[in-house]
Amino acid sequence: MDMPDKEIFRVLALLDGRPGHEKQTKGILRELEQIVPIKVEFRKVSYNSVLKDFFLTLQIFLLSLIKSDNDERKFHFVIGTGRRTHLPALKEKMQNCAVALTCMTPAFYLRAFFDLCFIPEHDGGKENENVFFTIGPANCSIAKKKHEKDKGLILVGGTDKSHSWNDSEIIDQIKKIVSIEKQVHWTISSSPRTPASSVVLLEELEKELENCRFYRYENTPAGWVEEQYALNKTVWVTADSMSMVYEALTAGCHVGLLPVRWKGENSKFARSEAQLLNRKIVFSFQDWGKGESGIELDKEPLNEAERCAKEIVRRWCQKN
Repeated sequence: MDMPDKEIFRVLALLDGRPGHEKQTKGILRELEQIVPIKVEFRKVSYNSVLKDFFLTLQIFLLSLIKSDNDERKFHFVIGTGRRTHLPALKEKMQNCAVALTCMTPAFYLRAFFDLCFIPEHDGGKENENVFFTIGPANCSIAKKKHEKDKGLILVGGTDKSHSWNDSEIIDQIKKIVSIEKQVHWTISSSPRTPASSVVLLEELEKELENCRFYRYENTPAGWVEEQYALNKTVWVTADSMSMVYEALTAGCHVGLLPVRWKGENSKFARSEAQLLNRKIVFSFQDWGKGESGIELDKEPLNEAERCAKEIVRRWCQKN
């Protein structure tokens, strides 16, 4: 792609309506804007039927065989996160000669058409020219470095096909943390996957212990959890909620993992947990119980969105 002389880089951002996916895209764009001038157009993508996806895939393959002479690019980049964004992004690339970027692993038959895929290393796969591995997904968190040491946050995930969920085990772990660390005021929050039985037990725990307050996720406004990351120095997250683990790490928090029972030890979430513990980026509930965390408390926060943005600039936004 030719670099515009004095022109702003124009970006089409495709959004699929899933907050976790959109945070990845918006996080990278926010960091990119800090380095080069960009103008972003956001576009929602809708769900396609299998038949429509088939014809769109066929159209992309046919377009890829045609050499485009389009020098008047509407967009320099098209970026999206999530399966629903992949085909629209590639269609835009073929029709507009845009650089196509995605924040997760595309289907194998589409992968070669993307110019760059930002793939969390726990997804596995092989490194090649259009793959850039990240330590977890990019996100929108910011390390404001204004944490209050006497405040802590506990984020509770819930049921999913990747693991078994045990109410009593999770609640007992939380109760132990809150009871022992009495000098800390704990904010506890559920998530969309938290079972109703766990919510009831957490509400009872709030009544039993004075130094904690429980919030149902549905009663918290948009942006609430990001505000909590900025406020609370220590954050505990159930290990099934990996997106929140990486958000808290990016916000510069000290992050502990509440264990769950994985159904497959080689699942991407289990691999992610093992990688984080081996790197001593987070600490385990077991180590905390022994009075040790093992993490480097002065370590710089993660900022994978910034790394992704810098890679885009290195490849396409610098004149030779």
